[in-house]
Parts: sequence; C-alpha cells; structure tokens
Amino acid sequence: MLRKLVLLFVPLLVSLLPLYSQQLLFSETIPMQGHIELQESFSLEVRDRIFFELSREMAGTTHEVATYQFFSNSPDIAYRLRLSPGYPTRLGEGIFAFRSVSDEGGSSAPPIPFKLTVMERGTQYRFTDEAFQEVQKPIGMSRGVRAEERGIIYVTFPTVEEGFDLSGFTFGAYEASVAVEVSAD
Repeated sequence: MLRKLVLLFVPLLVSLLPLYSQQLLFSETIPMQGHIELQESFSLEVRDRIFFELSREMAGTTHEVATYQFFSNSPDIAYRLRLSPGYPTRLGEGIFAFRSVSDEGGSSAPPIPFKLTVMERGTQYRFTDEAFQEVQKPIGMSRGVRAEERGIIYVTFPTVEEGFDLSGFTFGAYEASVAVEVSAD
C-alpha cells in the first residue's frame, strides 16, 4: 500500500517541479475603459392640418393637436418642457390666443384665447394654466437609469361662462402658434 502511494506521489511531484522552476520574464497590465454616450431625444408629432371652424359650438371643447416622446439615459439630468405662445397678441405677452390674419397692422378684431394642456400618457397627469398662459412641467419619468415620457398636447377653448363669445368678431382667418422647448438643468 505504501508502495502504491509512493508511486502516485512521485509522478505528481515530478510534474509540479517545472512550475516552480519557471522564471517571470515580463509582466504588464492592459488598461481598458468604456463609455456610454449621453442619449437624449425629443420628438413632436403635430396632427395633420389643424384647422378650427371657430363658432359658438367650439366653446368649452378640447382638441388633440400633437403628441410627443422623450427619452434620456441619464437619471442625473432634470429636463423641463415649456409650451409658450409663438407670438404676442393684444391680450398680452405669454397668453395663448388666435389673432386675426387680416388685421396684422391695426388689429380691430380681438384675439380668441385658448388653454393648452399637456397630458402624460402613462400617468394621465394633466398640466395646464387656467389663465391661458404658458405651460411648464418637468419631463421624463425615471425608470431605472433612464427617463422616458410620452404625452399629448391639447387645445381647449374657454366656455361661454369664461367669456367665449364670438358675437363681436369679424369673419376671416385667424392664426395661432405654440413654441415647444425642452431644456436640461
């Protein structure tokens, strides 16, 4: 039995000797780094041909005018969506309103105000300004290491009780525009 044990142990010892006799000739490490680029995107899809037949029946109605999608792979950056009037009217700076196209110079026709509302699709939260002014909101719901959001932008005309009365308006074309901005803090 001892002889068998010695016969097994000797070849094992002989096979390990070359490992202990090896010399190290060179040693170095290879440094490597990686990087993930910041990815941010915002897309706005405006409904085809937004045309309102302005009449008494429009009072208090709400209409979808655009949808948006937002994405960022940085949870450390705060983003803000801002919707503001594209140009001022006689109602004042920062108030959403249609203006008469035929009155560009003398403006005898009063502007027609409207509210803008932003609704987040996933949460159904709505952001609006009851004074017909610009809408600002944080954008991007954090989902792990990214921020995403899909939303809808609506136009709402005032109710009759809020003063929607077109009896003093002249016929003709009216226009309005909305400036859409996304900023990072």
